[in-house]
Amino acid sequence: MTIFKDYDIRGIYGTELTDEFAEKLGYAIIKFTKAKKIVVGYDSRTSNLKVFSAFATGVTNSGTNIVHIGIVTKPLLNWISIKKDFDLGVIITASHNPKEYNGFNFMLKRRTLHYNNGLNKIEKLINEKFKNSKKKGEIISRDFISEYVKFLSSKLHKKDLDKLRIVGDASNGAAGEILKKFMEINNINCELLFTDPDGNFPCHNPNPLDDNALAVLRRKVVENKADFGFIVDPDSDRARFVDDKGNIVDNSYMQSLVIKDLLKKHKNSSIVIELSARKILSETIKRNKGKEVISKVGHPYIIDLMIQNKAIYGCEMSGHNFFKEMYNLDSGELMMIHVINMYLSQKKRISSLIKPLDKYIYLGELTYKLKFDADKVLLVDKVKEYFKKNRKKLSVKKNFELDGISIVAKDFWFNLRPSNTEPILRFRLEGKNRKKVEKIKKEVEKILLK
Repeated sequence: MTIFKDYDIRGIYGTELTDEFAEKLGYAIIKFTKAKKIVVGYDSRTSNLKVFSAFATGVTNSGTNIVHIGIVTKPLLNWISIKKDFDLGVIITASHNPKEYNGFNFMLKRRTLHYNNGLNKIEKLINEKFKNSKKKGEIISRDFISEYVKFLSSKLHKKDLDKLRIVGDASNGAAGEILKKFMEINNINCELLFTDPDGNFPCHNPNPLDDNALAVLRRKVVENKADFGFIVDPDSDRARFVDDKGNIVDNSYMQSLVIKDLLKKHKNSSIVIELSARKILSETIKRNKGKEVISKVGHPYIIDLMIQNKAIYGCEMSGHNFFKEMYNLDSGELMMIHVINMYLSQKKRISSLIKPLDKYIYLGELTYKLKFDADKVLLVDKVKEYFKKNRKKLSVKKNFELDGISIVAKDFWFNLRPSNTEPILRFRLEGKNRKKVEKIKKEVEKILLK
């Protein structure tokens, strides 16, 4: 079934993801997890009440009670699920996908449920015939927003907060009420945009990686002469930032600033980064005496490595930021707080802080769609052989195959990896000068586009 993805369930509501499917999923998830204590929330999508009602039917007919917490962010759902020791946490969301989509994310005890540790088995259970329990479960409504805001506020450094002026964008998602309460309780001068939950997303594209989605935020930062701006996606597990001049900040630069600040307080701690991360992240960790841990691309790998290495922080270039204090999970709200803490301790403008970080040429993530899925491995092997054959000529220092092929040379470095679910290759390339980067891009494309 195509709606079962690597890390969640996601599809177009009414065709791919139906109410009937949601009800069956309710039965299947209880059969698989044997959960007795379950908490369920959702983001702002227009189909959420119908999806929740159908899912709850399957769960309660299985004899399990639901603690229903309404519109919440994914970080809140994850945090409360672990803190209150629920067997299972469920959030109905399609994250940053367009309005016609919906889906499910699961927290099983302290670990996220993904395809390789359970969703694959639930997929097989979906079409089984289920018997209703003799005793039907109940739906109990609770509100944990105030408790979550109190937790977030405990992570905020209070010194010089009165001097701060920021702008925030909630993307008509689930974070609006949380952000309003947080700013009010801490007396932060913040103009909040698009805080009303609206699953039609009239504000802009709900995906913060779309630069156009930040247009209003950028304008407001300049108009307000703000210190910086931030945006979270509809379920608030990702964040992106704008500097004091209204320019969009590369996620890696803001992550580097936060890493530097965290390592001041937690010396010699481990930081987990993707194998395809920009070089500035690795340099920042080493320069500030942290321990770099390299992960395959994907939430489960980062979370597992954070737990194994007792890391304080992990990050993805897509804007996901993972914190030890958040049970090693991602939170756009907590990233916003760490940026505030970092900024107030630096006493410099964000535009000044990121300037020395902008030292390498980066082309972004390039994607190549292939005709056949089997070509992914074949082409990666061909690229590996080409750079092995031309090792001396191209000054290649090392290569590794943790995920696809990664090449590190004297004046360039890249990762080429196959998508897990589609006939697509993803290519991230960075180097010391544009001429060299463009040359290497052409060399790789000669192989890929043949």
